[in-house]
Formats: sequence, structure tokens, C-alpha cells
Amino acid sequence: MANLLRFFAERHFLARIITVMVLAVGLGIMSQIRLQELPDVAFPEVQIDTQYPGASAQDIELNITNKLEKELRSVQGIRKFESTSSNGISSIRLELDESIDLNKAVREIQQAVDRVSDLPKDIPNPPIVLQESTASFEVLRFGVTGGDSYSELREYVRGLEKRIRNITGVGSVTLSGFREREFWIEVDPNKVRRYQLTVDDVMSAVNNRNLSLSGGIVESWTNEQRLVALTQVHSVSELEQLVVKVLSGGGIVRLSDIATVLDTFEKGTEIATINSQFGILFNVTKSASADIKGTVDAVRQLLDAEAAQLNHQYAYPLSLNVADDMSEKFSIVAVNGGVGLILVLLVLSLLLKRQVAFWVAVSIPVCVFGVIAVLPVVGQDLDSITLAALLLVIGIIVDDSVIVAESIYQEREAGHSAIDAAVQGTAKVMKPIMANLLTTALVFIPMFFLPGTLGMAIAVIPATVLLALSFSFAECTVTLPAHLASSLQKENQQALQQDVKAHFFDRPKAYYQALLQLCLQWKKTVVMVSLLLLTFSMAAVSTMRIDFFPTQAAKYVEVYTEVKPGLPIEAVKMAHAEFEAVLKALPQEELVSYEMTYASPVSTGRINFSAFEDRHRSLDSIVEQLNRDLSDSESLSLVKLTIDAGGPPPGEPVEIRVISNNHDAREQAAAQVMTWLAEYPSRDGKASLINITTNETLKDPQLQIKPQYEWLARYGLTVNDLATTLRVAFDGDQVSSTWLGDEEVDLRVIMAEKYRTADMLANTKIYTATGDQVPLSRLAKVESVMAPRKILHFNGDRQLLVTAQLADENLSPDDIAAELLSAMVDQLPAGVTINTGGEAEQTNETLGGLMVAFPAAMLGVYFVLAILFHSLVQPLLVMAVIPFAFVSALMALKLHFQPISLFAMIGILGMIGVVVNNALVLINRANECVLQGMRPELAVLDAAVSRLRPILLTTLTTVVGLLPLAYGIGGTDVYMGPMSLTLGYGLLLSLPVVLIVIPCLYLVFHRQPRLA
Repeated sequence: MANLLRFFAERHFLARIITVMVLAVGLGIMSQIRLQELPDVAFPEVQIDTQYPGASAQDIELNITNKLEKELRSVQGIRKFESTSSNGISSIRLELDESIDLNKAVREIQQAVDRVSDLPKDIPNPPIVLQESTASFEVLRFGVTGGDSYSELREYVRGLEKRIRNITGVGSVTLSGFREREFWIEVDPNKVRRYQLTVDDVMSAVNNRNLSLSGGIVESWTNEQRLVALTQVHSVSELEQLVVKVLSGGGIVRLSDIATVLDTFEKGTEIATINSQFGILFNVTKSASADIKGTVDAVRQLLDAEAAQLNHQYAYPLSLNVADDMSEKFSIVAVNGGVGLILVLLVLSLLLKRQVAFWVAVSIPVCVFGVIAVLPVVGQDLDSITLAALLLVIGIIVDDSVIVAESIYQEREAGHSAIDAAVQGTAKVMKPIMANLLTTALVFIPMFFLPGTLGMAIAVIPATVLLALSFSFAECTVTLPAHLASSLQKENQQALQQDVKAHFFDRPKAYYQALLQLCLQWKKTVVMVSLLLLTFSMAAVSTMRIDFFPTQAAKYVEVYTEVKPGLPIEAVKMAHAEFEAVLKALPQEELVSYEMTYASPVSTGRINFSAFEDRHRSLDSIVEQLNRDLSDSESLSLVKLTIDAGGPPPGEPVEIRVISNNHDAREQAAAQVMTWLAEYPSRDGKASLINITTNETLKDPQLQIKPQYEWLARYGLTVNDLATTLRVAFDGDQVSSTWLGDEEVDLRVIMAEKYRTADMLANTKIYTATGDQVPLSRLAKVESVMAPRKILHFNGDRQLLVTAQLADENLSPDDIAAELLSAMVDQLPAGVTINTGGEAEQTNETLGGLMVAFPAAMLGVYFVLAILFHSLVQPLLVMAVIPFAFVSALMALKLHFQPISLFAMIGILGMIGVVVNNALVLINRANECVLQGMRPELAVLDAAVSRLRPILLTTLTTVVGLLPLAYGIGGTDVYMGPMSLTLGYGLLLSLPVVLIVIPCLYLVFHRQPRLA
């Protein structure tokens, strides 16, 4: 090893070439690498959607969802599945076992869906099976407003959609508020009856008129000609002239005689608005291999060109721009990283020689850009989580570089030549550095095995950390010694001894030595006091709230509203007038934009707020004010505002599944759960939980047809005849479609508008096989009922989902869920089970993985240290710093009034690597001194004093480097802010433990060591 170190130490020019090359390649790759919001991950989740327009939730459940679920039970590897049957759509979400071949499982699911052959024949498309992935996440949402009419706006949007789809990088484009063009044939039942026709006759005539058929080839001696029959409909007038029947007297019954033909659009079920302006909303996703910024910039350039070309006839307000969010995130890292690097260089320059400080500081960008250069090789992109991981290892990089630089400098001060100092100084700390890299790697490797979608998304963190550790080791052993040898070679011994900075620490060392001597005399007392402080601190942080994705720096709010069931779509927008007025009243520096998609009875939308540093209030405060202002709204029965904190959609804060196929038992249990939640202890007389509801609270008014089976039998009719006739009469039937240019237009046969009312329902005529017409009132009874608009299943069983939101942010959804499950153990009706969903389920899953991974990592760290020290006790001394550092980091969060977030915990893992390294090198040095013949008291004193400067340098440089990001000096980031806080302050607050408590513990548990 010494020969290898000497080989590189003597070649300072090679070291400089390597450094410049790494920086240049890293910068070049950074300008070309794909920028993503999240890592490109295919999740073990599959979504199955089946559209059935006009069908009720009960119809969807019986005829689609149940049949699909029955077949899906035969597929191996499904952990659980949930389904939602609502008006017009069936959605089934499957969670797969992560250990199986996901591609094979998705194929088997598709095959299972294809085996279901008895789905309704009139569903427009077969079920769609789609595997969830980050590539399918939306990257841009905007609205198009303007135009003199909806027809004009729609026609323009149709062309714009095609132009956007043709942009390289665009994956899919979906529209809200867009209605497809249709030819409506509104049949007058009285006129049909007058000509002794049926609606089936009309449908058959339309279908036979709209054909495109080939008739083969006509051959002759000279050529061949193909026979083609093209009778496709191209206009309303062509349909009106369609011959339906020829009367016995020779008269012709045309379609215009019995129906009104309209060139219109499909039934409107939603109204889209953005910033209160009517329009059509675009939702754009990128393709899997595309760059977010490049794709979004291309779309925006097209929109700018459209605006200029059309003289701003249309406006394109944005409601979501992930590219801007990403640019803002990278800007935050760049600005704060630049400020931090300057501060690091300043601190190092104050405490080390200028040349030494410079090369130690250079090690940071070398490692960072080195990792960026390798990312494309290992199949990674540069995303926000990878950026957070790069930030995480800065402390470790600085720590290793400072240790090597300090050791080399001490050897040079001792009189060795620059080359010998570089070789011997690096060799002295080689084993501790290798042990530190191994222990840090062991801390992060278990993150590869965290369960769930969250575990898959953050798997890039350990991968990035391992790459950074590799570059850090190469920098410390290959290039840094050569740089320092070259820089120190020109310094003579006298200059080194007279260096002011070299003696800058003499006075602090003297004070520290005196303090440590006193503490070592009272070592047991110091240990006891430190343990008491640790106990009290653990008690103080034990009540902290766990929130994996805190909302402090968030900027988006998801909107969910409900109106009175049965309210016409045109009146829904008016019902939200108060809601829109409350939004408009927000300060301009807070509100950026808002979009709403109005439907009856549920409307959804998104509010876009300014960045955290550009407003004076947190998003929690703003949402709290909105909830207060809308609490007395008479037009809206429910308003739910959910802050999007940047993580995966967790559901509601409190979600309780009540599972049973027994309706009465399920309803009884749900009522018990809702009562318990409503009575949950509150503070200051205010409710702790708000918006307590179930998925079946909101019901749709329905007219239920109850057949009279005896009369149906008399007329030779079936229930299917009733349902089909009523469906055609009131919702219409798509009998055919035609192409007008590049647009497909459906031909829909439906009853005339004046007959599509509840008053006319009883007189609707049902045709028998003999052509007789029987009124519905004779064949069935019509009852007005309220039916659930959403039916949920869990693993094939019916469930009621009880949800609630927190009125007190200090409450923990996990604690509430745990208390409820405990309280309900013996109170539930027979056959009912309950479990948790939403935030509590996600938190418990991730915490469960961490509870397995972290002890496994600590066990691995222990064995590495045991091998290093040839002892079973001394590894425990090094690891004794971990609980102190852990509690110190949590205390930093508590003092800054922040919850325990996922990235805060990841920051703690990175901090543990640094403090373990500090303790490791200190104890290793003490062991060396003991083996050289020093008494243990003097050995540990000498080791601690000699380690004072590198420990302080590591701590100060890491803290000042992370402070700008922790406090958002150059912008606040939802991921990196909490991580910087725990990493920086964890090091700072655990500093006394390393410098005082660890030496005392060393003496208390001293055993004669062997040299590592």
C-alpha cells in the first residue's frame, strides 16, 4: 500500500490532470444529463380502468368490477387489491409482491383481464391495464381560454392537442372540459309510432347507411379494378335524407320525418375553469426517456408561438409546471451550495494553510461532479432525490479530506519531506478511513430493501452515496496526497514552525486539555451525567410528530368539493361562487393560479401558491384560513383542501377501512368508528378531527326500476329489454361512427329532449317482439332512491372507508389510528374487520422497514469495527456516540418546530457516518499511543487533543456548508431543508459527546488493545 501511495504522491501533475478531467467531464455530463423530478421507477402497482358511460356505481360493481376481481384472484404475486366502482368507471388498483418478476406479473394480469368474456357488450373500450411508474406523472398543466364560443375553442384545442402530441418527449395529453363531436338523432316516439316503426328500426337504418365495404376485384383483359362501397355519413343533411321505410302506398319515410338530427357534442359531465375563466385544461406527461425541462420548454415555446401567431386570441395560463419547480430546486442547490462552499473555504483558510485549505475544499466538487459523470453509466438521471443524496455525503467527503490533510500536515511539521509526509500521513489514517467508508456504506445499504413504492423511489440514495464514497476514497488516497505534497514541498521547516495558523489552535488546545483532564478525573460522573441528559432529551423528543413529507415549503393544494346530489352541472359552477371569491381575496404575493373541474356532485381542482420564501405565511396557515372562510358555506356541503407536500399521494390523514360483506354490520361498525373519531379528545374545546365522512355518505338520487315480472312474462319481455330501451331513450346508443377528416364522430340515437324527463318516464314505450308498445308503468314500478355514488372493495370484499382530516397539526395520524384499533377490538359486530389506510398505513410500512434495516446496519457496523479493533468492547465505545447524535439531531428539529420527516431521518443517517468516524479515529489513535507505552489516561488525552482540530474542522465546515440550505438563504427546498438541518446541527450538538464523553467512556471500559 505504501508503494502505491508513493507512486501517486510523487506524480502531482497526474493528480492535477485527474482533478481537472473529473471536473470537466462532470460539468459536461451535467449539461447533457436528463433532469427529472423523481427517479425513473416502475412501481409494483397496476391500475385497471374500465369505462362504461351512463352506468351507475351498482351496475359497474355487478357487471364489471366483480367479474374482473374474480378472475384476478387466480394471479400469483398480488399482495392486495382495492377497487372503486363509481358512475361510469371501474378502477382496480393492485399491489404486487416486490420479489416477483413484475413484467411477468403484469402480463398475467392482462391475460386474466382478457379471459373475462361476459363484460357488457356496449362498453366503448376494453379494460386498460397500466403499470404505475414515475414516467406517467404529469409534468405540465395549463388551460386554454378565449374564443367566441365553445365550438370555436374546441376546434382550436383539437388542433393544438395534435401539435403538442407531436413534440418530441411528450408522452400523453389528456383534456378536461373537452367534449367529443357527435351527430345526435333525437327520435320523436309519437312520430315513430305513427309510421309503425320502432327505435330499433331507426338504429338499424342508420347503421346500414354508414358503411365502408370492399366488394372484391373485377378482372378484365386489360386491368383489374377493386369494388368499394363507401356510404359513410359526412353531414347532418345526409342523415336527414336517410330512408328509414317505404310505405305501402309508395311514400318514403325519411329520418327527418321522425327525428331531429343535430351536429353537437357529447353530453357535458364537467366544466373546466382556470382562474375563474371557462376553458379546456391540458394535462401533459412526458415519455419515459425524455427530459422534463426540454419537454416542457418545447411545449411552452409552441404556446408562445401560437399566441403570437393568433394575436393573443387565446390565453394559456399555467397551473402546474414541474420544469420550473425543478429549475427552482437546482437553483436552490446551486446558490446555497455556492454560498456553502465559500463558507467552507473561508473556515478552512482561517484554520489551515491556504494551500491545504484550497485542496481540501476542491475535494467537494471533485466528488460531486465525479458522481454526476458516472450517473448515466449506471442508468441514473439527475433528480431531486439524487441531489439530496449528493448533499448528504458532503460532510463525509469533508471529514475524510480533513483527516488526511491534517495527518499529512502533522507529518510535515514533524520534519518529514513533503512526499514522505504525504505517504506516511495517508497510511496512518488509511484503516480508519476505510472503516469509516465501510460503516457509512453499511448504514445506507439497507435502504435498498425498504418496502413499498417509497422504498423504490429513494433507492437512488444509497446508490448515490456508494458512488460518492468511492470517489471520496479515491480522492483521499490518489489525488489529495499528491496535491498536498506539491503544495508543501516549497515550505521549509522553519516556515512551517512559524506558521501562525499552525499555532492558532495552541490556546484552544490548552483550554480543551485542561477541561478534558478534569473530566477524566471524574469520568464516571461525566458518563452518568451524559446518560441522564440523554434520557431527558429522549423524553423531550419522544412526543415529536412524524410527518414523512412536511408541508412547510409546499406550494400546491388539492381541492375536493361536494354539492347537493342531483344538482345540474350548470348550477355547480354557480354553487362555487363563494369558493372562488375566497380564493380571489388571497394576497397577490401568495396566490399564483387555480384550476377547477366542476362536476356534479364532486368537483376537483388545484391551487398553485408562490414559493415559500416569497410569501409571509406557511401553506398550513393559508389553508387554515380558507377552511375558516368556507366553514359556513351553504352552497357547498363539503370542502377538503389537501396540501401536496411532494411525496407520493398518501390519502387522508386518517383512513379506516371497515370491511364486511354484511351491509348492516358494516354500517354499524362504520357508525361506531365515526362516533369514536368525533369524540376524540380535543384541545381548547375545538374539534381535533374535521370532515369525518365515509365514501358512501355522498349519494346520488336515482330512479330505480322495479320490474313486474308477471307482466313482463305476459308480453314476452325481459329485464334486459327494459334496461336496453331505457338506456337508448335517456342516454342514447352509439350505433355507428364516421370520420370527418381526421376526427371520428359518433352517431348517437336518443329520445327527443322533451321526452327525456322524469315526468315522461312512466309513459316510455317498450316494444314487444310483435311490435306492440307497452308503457313502462305497466311493466315496472319507478321508485326514487338515494344510492352510493362510489362502492369500494378491499381484496374483493365490500368496504366502507371512513376518513377524517386533522384540525390540530400536533396530532399524529399513526397515534390516532393505533388508539382507534385498540379501542375497537371488542366492540365490532361479528364478521367485521377494520384496518388503517392513508398516511398511517404508509408511515407504518416505511417505519417497519426502517426498524428492520437500521438494526441490521448497526450490526454490520459493529462487526466492521470489531475487526478493526480486534475487540468486542471498543466497537461499542465508538457506537456509543450514535444515540447521542440521533437525539441531538431530533432536538435540532424540535428547536426549529419541525416534525420528523423522511429526509430528516436520512440526514441523520449521513450524520451518523461522520460522528462515528470522529470517534473511530480518536479511539484508534488512543490505542496506538497505549501500544507505544503510554498510560491509558495520557494516551486518550493525547489522542483527543491531537484530534481536536480535525474534529472541529469537520464539524464547522459541514455546518457552515449546510446552514444556507437549512435556513433557505437561497431558497427553501422541501427535501433538502430538513436533511441539512439534522445533518448540520446533529454534528454540532454531538460535538461535546465526541470530545468529552467518548474519552471518558474509553477509560471506564479500557482493555489493553492490539494495534488495528
